[in-house]
Amino acid sequence: MQENQGLPFAPLAPSTGAPAPRRQREDENRVHIAVPVKVYPDTKSVESHTCCTYEISMKGARLVAPPGIRQVGQEIWVQRQNRRARYKVAWIGQAGTMQASQVGVETLEPSNIIWESEIRARLLGR
Repeated sequence: MQENQGLPFAPLAPSTGAPAPRRQREDENRVHIAVPVKVYPDTKSVESHTCCTYEISMKGARLVAPPGIRQVGQEIWVQRQNRRARYKVAWIGQAGTMQASQVGVETLEPSNIIWESEIRARLLGR
């Protein structure tokens, strides 16, 4: 298992296991929001699990780890309302850390942002 990393693009501070501070590119704006989603751990199956986000961005998300997520690199479907996109598992939170029972995913379809309306509403509403 790869070391857990907050959102897929934030390295961890070695002493605390928390995401290390770093400069954030403008296109990586993260929105801390709980959004219900369906996760299809097997892209060839219709079996899904409902879970919730912790953070979302145009490039990925941090989710409550649903059943069926087994390894880094696993391709999954994530669905928000009637929009669905392919993602890959970037990290899986390790037991005993602040990211336990969480998973980070990165989009495999950058032009298909399933929560674009939530991101735009939050970022423009600031």
